[in-house]
Amino acid sequence: MRRLGDGERKYLDRPISAPSKPMSDILKPASVVALLTLVILAPSIQDVLTDEAYKYVDDSESAHDGLPVEWENKQVICVFFPADTPQGEEFSKGVTMIDADGVELGENQNLNGTGACVGGFEGYSNGLDFMMDSTRSARGTLSVGYDVGQWGHYVHTIGGLNADAMKGDFNGAYWNLDHNGGVSMVGIGDLVMSEGDVISWSIETW
Repeated sequence: MRRLGDGERKYLDRPISAPSKPMSDILKPASVVALLTLVILAPSIQDVLTDEAYKYVDDSESAHDGLPVEWENKQVICVFFPADTPQGEEFSKGVTMIDADGVELGENQNLNGTGACVGGFEGYSNGLDFMMDSTRSARGTLSVGYDVGQWGHYVHTIGGLNADAMKGDFNGAYWNLDHNGGVSMVGIGDLVMSEGDVISWSIETW
C-alpha cells in the first residue's frame, strides 16, 4: 500500500467549508431595502428641499411678511380658510405659495393660517381685476363667486367656500378683505391698488 506524502496529508486535513455566496447575492436584499426607503422618503425630502429653496420676508412691519422674497414690491393675494373646512384641510400643511405662472413655490408652515397666496404680479390698479386674474393662476382652487348689488361687488365664495352657507356657533359669516395688513375701507370693486400691494381674504363671523 502506498503511503501518503506530507503534502497529501495536509490537503486531506483541511476542513471542508460550504461554498460562499457571491457578493452580488448578499447585496441584492440590501439594495432593495435602500431603494424602497428612498421611494417612501422621496416626497418628504422633496418638500424639505423645496421649502428651503425659498426664503421668506421676515419683517413684521411689512405686508409681505412671510411671503417669498421674490415677491417684494410685487402684488399678492392671499386667501385663508378656516382649518375645520374642506378647503382648510386641503392646505393643512400651511400657506401654499403659488407664483403668477401657476407654479407652487412651497409652503410656509410658520404663517398662522391655512390657505394659499398667489403673487409676483405688477401693473394692476383695480382690485377686482387683480383678484379675478390672480386667482385663476391657482387653477381652480381659489375660484371666486360674487354678486353685484347696491353697495357694489359682494364676494360670497372663494375656493368653493360660500360664507353665506356656513353654519356654526355664530349668527353669520362673511369674507373679510384686508389691504396691506389692515381692513379695507372699500369693497374689492372700488379698491385702487398700487405696486407692491397685498390683499388678503379671510372668514369673519358675527
